[in-house]
Amino acid sequence: IYDDDFFQNLDGLANALDNVDARMYMDRRCVYYRKPLLESGTLGTKGNVQVVIPFLTESYSSSQDPPEKSIPICTLKNFPNAIEHTLQWARDEFEGLFKQPAENVNQYLTDPKFVERTLRLAGT
Repeated sequence: IYDDDFFQNLDGLANALDNVDARMYMDRRCVYYRKPLLESGTLGTKGNVQVVIPFLTESYSSSQDPPEKSIPICTLKNFPNAIEHTLQWARDEFEGLFKQPAENVNQYLTDPKFVERTLRLAGT
């Protein structure tokens, strides 16, 4: 699907990808096909954005991002592709099923305002 015709018919690209490898792949395609790229960044809610114009600005792959400290949630939920993703998914499931409910019970028993605060956070 994403062949020469696809890229040649584009005026530019905007990324919303969840991992550095995919970002670097799209960056290489944009440089190869000389297409501008709006890279949405890897800093999540911090709002990092990079504009890449081939042969005019630095490409995304030219700079080195720090190693990813966590696995993006969309990778875990939709497309786990490494053993680390499976391990993180299992850890998240365990915490959701066993750790968080126990912590909530302990807070309910020790914090008189726990129910009020929880309802307020839930919007009810």
